[in-house]
Amino acid sequence: MALTRLTTFRRRAMPFFILLMFGLSIPIAWSASSPTKITIHIPGKTLAVMVFYFGKDKGFFSQEGIDAQLVAMAPPTAIVALVAGELDFSTTLGAATSAMMRGSAIKRVFYIQHEPTFALTAQPEIKSIRQLTDKVIGVNAPTDAMGMSAKLILKGNGIDPSRVTFLTTQVTENAYKALLSKRVAATLLPPPYAEEAETKGYSRLAEAKDHAPLSTIGLVTSVQTLERKPATVQAMIRSLLKTMAYLRNPENRREMVQYITASFKIDSAVADKAFASMLTTYSANGTKPRTAIEREI
Repeated sequence: MALTRLTTFRRRAMPFFILLMFGLSIPIAWSASSPTKITIHIPGKTLAVMVFYFGKDKGFFSQEGIDAQLVAMAPPTAIVALVAGELDFSTTLGAATSAMMRGSAIKRVFYIQHEPTFALTAQPEIKSIRQLTDKVIGVNAPTDAMGMSAKLILKGNGIDPSRVTFLTTQVTENAYKALLSKRVAATLLPPPYAEEAETKGYSRLAEAKDHAPLSTIGLVTSVQTLERKPATVQAMIRSLLKTMAYLRNPENRREMVQYITASFKIDSAVADKAFASMLTTYSANGTKPRTAIEREI
């Protein structure tokens, strides 16, 4: 049974390379007055999902006939909504992985990141991971990439995850607020929250990428959407490729730092540092090597 689930997951985890290439090679005529309205789940407004915000604001999505609404909610809730047809796409690959392992009819179609950017960040007085024993750690959900990363970091440092209490915060902004208000001893923060917290004196204890070979942000959709709306999926892939090519171009770095500074109301130096940490994790072409996916499994 376990082998069957693993084989099913591997089949579903492979992005649709043929679909992607087909969609890139054949232009689709969109009506300028009738863009396709879609709803995309995000786990919170962070640099991890900046590709979606910037692509929308810069007009890359509208160029492909896409009118995207970005909705923040808890990843497990989003996956249920995706399967039920209430969402068109989700960006959370972690929760999607758990759902695919249980047999949900969803597929990964694009990778934004090939490794996580979470930093385990703790209250200033906590200087080591072992000090988190019997403490409260905030995560969006225990079964999403944030929750799984937290558990793997703890295990990697000799701590049984059952020795800590996980507080479900639903979205990233709530996790950050819980840290600032001392509701939690620690949480996992993506850029730019991790960098901002560090400047405020909070302890940056570990990087998720050193412990958890997980996919975090990308594009997930249901099998039903793939079958019924292939043109929409292709348009989304093209939009993301355009956006990521723009983000990765060194000539646009100043613009990107200004965009991050304004969007998150943070210092430009913090924005630049956060953007630099994100750039190292971006997929060059929306894919992830098969060997890396198998390590994740």
